[in-house]
Amino acid sequence: MSFLHAKIATVGDTEFQILIDELYHCVDWQRDDDQFPTLFYLLSAINVQDPKALSASRLPGAGILTMKIDKLPQGVIYDLCRELTAMRSTHIESLDGKAVISLMKIPVAKPSRKRNPSRGEARHYASTSLIMQRRANGDL
Repeated sequence: MSFLHAKIATVGDTEFQILIDELYHCVDWQRDDDQFPTLFYLLSAINVQDPKALSASRLPGAGILTMKIDKLPQGVIYDLCRELTAMRSTHIESLDGKAVISLMKIPVAKPSRKRNPSRGEARHYASTSLIMQRRANGDL
């Protein structure tokens, strides 16, 4: 089961529900499972609203988000962490010693910077546009 895309209300695990409550507490929102039906939507909204909100300093105390990944017992939270690491194309063992909250930041691809064409590309574009213009005018 994909816990990242499962409806939050249908997951009956108490640790998962505590994790959701901690995420809502980080951004100081009231919990509303109808507004963000899945964990992926919730994490995406948090990332758009305030990307720096997911930090241990915003939590009231030690909880599931502050637990180390290598100390997690087998269960829903561990499976969720494996799913999040698979999204990043890494293994969960490579993140040993890090907190669960470090995985909750969904990587968003930044748009690539527009680069200027090289001298050869600019020359090619100018000559082809000149040829196309002559053809359109009937000059051949």
